[in-house]
Amino acid sequence: MKKYKCLNKIFPRKPGLYNKKRYNKNEMNMTKKTIITILLALVAMAGQAQVPLESVKELTMKSEYFNHERQVLIYTPDNYPNFDQTYYDVIYVFDAQDRTMFDLVHCLLNIACKPDPDGGRSTNFIIVGICSPTLWDINYFRNHDYLPMPLHGNTGLFKEGYYYGKSPDLKKFVKNELMPYVKTHYRTSGRSLGIGHSLSASFVLDAMITDDLFDDYIAISPNCAYDEYRLATDIENHQFKNRKAPRFIYASMSGEIDDGPEYWGDEWKTGWERVSTFLKDKAHFPENTVTSVHTFPGYGHYNGFMPSLTAALNDYIVFGAKNLVSYVGEETYPVHIELRGKNLTDTIYITGNQDALVNWEAKGVKMTLTSDSIASIDLRLHLPAQFKFTRGSWEREAIISNADTGNQIIHDAEHATRVYRLWERYPWMGE
Repeated sequence: MKKYKCLNKIFPRKPGLYNKKRYNKNEMNMTKKTIITILLALVAMAGQAQVPLESVKELTMKSEYFNHERQVLIYTPDNYPNFDQTYYDVIYVFDAQDRTMFDLVHCLLNIACKPDPDGGRSTNFIIVGICSPTLWDINYFRNHDYLPMPLHGNTGLFKEGYYYGKSPDLKKFVKNELMPYVKTHYRTSGRSLGIGHSLSASFVLDAMITDDLFDDYIAISPNCAYDEYRLATDIENHQFKNRKAPRFIYASMSGEIDDGPEYWGDEWKTGWERVSTFLKDKAHFPENTVTSVHTFPGYGHYNGFMPSLTAALNDYIVFGAKNLVSYVGEETYPVHIELRGKNLTDTIYITGNQDALVNWEAKGVKMTLTSDSIASIDLRLHLPAQFKFTRGSWEREAIISNADTGNQIIHDAEHATRVYRLWERYPWMGE
C-alpha cells in the first residue's frame, strides 16, 4: 500500500478551499435546516412523480485532455421523449460529484421557480452535471479542475497548496468534447447556462472571461482572491459591451465575508467586494445584459448554496421571459411549419415575435390548409423565432401534444422544419 505524507501538509486545513469543508457553529446549525429542506423537496418531487428515476443518465467519457475518465450526469425533463418538437436550453452544473447539488437544480426548477405566465419561458431544461474526481492514486482532486496555474509567486489563499493548473483542460473538455456530445445525442437549443459553487464558481466566471464558454452564468460564493486577485482583475478589465445577444450573470456570497479572517482571510472579502462592485455597475454592460448580485448573511459557505440557487434560478427565468422572447438575430432563414390534427378549418393562424409573424397579434398570418388534417406555411424568419397557433383570438389558442407548453421556438436553421400535432382530446382552448 502506498504511503502518503501527512495530509495536513499536502492539504492545509483551511475551510472550503479544498476537498474537506470546515464550518463554524452558525453554519452547522443552518446546515441542519438546509438538509431538512432539501429532503422535503426531494420527497415532494418523488411523490409527484415528476422526475422519474430514468430521466438521469450516468455517463463515463474518455477525454484527450485528461489521463482519467470523466463522469457526467444528464437529466432530461419529464415528457422529453414525447415532446419531439421541443429543443431545450442546457444547464451545466459543476461539482456534480456532490449529487445533492446536481439534483437540487432540477428540483428547484420544478417546485420553486415560476414559469413565465405568458408562456414565453419554460422551466424545463436539459441539465448536465460535471463531476470532479478524487483520485488518490494519482494525487488528482477537484481543485486541479478549477484553478489555473498561478501567475504570481504568492497565490493568496493558496500559497501553501500546489494542486492546480488543469482548468484550461477542463474548459477544453467541456467545449470540444462534452458540448458536442450533448448536441449530438439530445435536442438542444444551442443556449447554455453554467452553474458553479465555491471554486467551481470561480471557474465559471473565468470561463466567461477567457472562453465565452456559456451564454449565461451563475456563480455562488466564488473565490476571487486566488493568485493575487487574478479573477477580480480579469473581470474588471474585460470588455463586456462587445456581446450583442442577451446575457445573464448572477453572483452571490453568503456569510463567508463576515466570518472573520480566521476562516477565510481578508483576501476573500476584498476579492468579492471588487467583483460585486463591478457587476453592479450597469455602465460596464450592454442593455441586454442582466447582472444580479446577492448576499445571504447568516448562511455559511456550503448551506448558502440552496437559498442562493433558488434566487438565481428565479432571476434567470424572469430574465428569459423579459429578454429572450423578443430577441431575434439579424439574418433570416427559410422555415417550414406544419400543424396537424383532425377536422382543421381555414381559420388557422400563426403569430410570433417579429414582423413576419405579426408581432404577437392573435390573428396573425393565415396558414394554408393542404388537407382537412394539415395546415402549413413557409416563411423567412429571424432566429430564434417564437410563435403560437390560434383560430383568430387568444381564447382559441392551439394545445400542442408533441411540444412543451408555452411558445414554440425555432432556434437554428438546422432544425427549421417543424411538424406539430394538436392534442386530440382538447385541440383548442375555449372549444
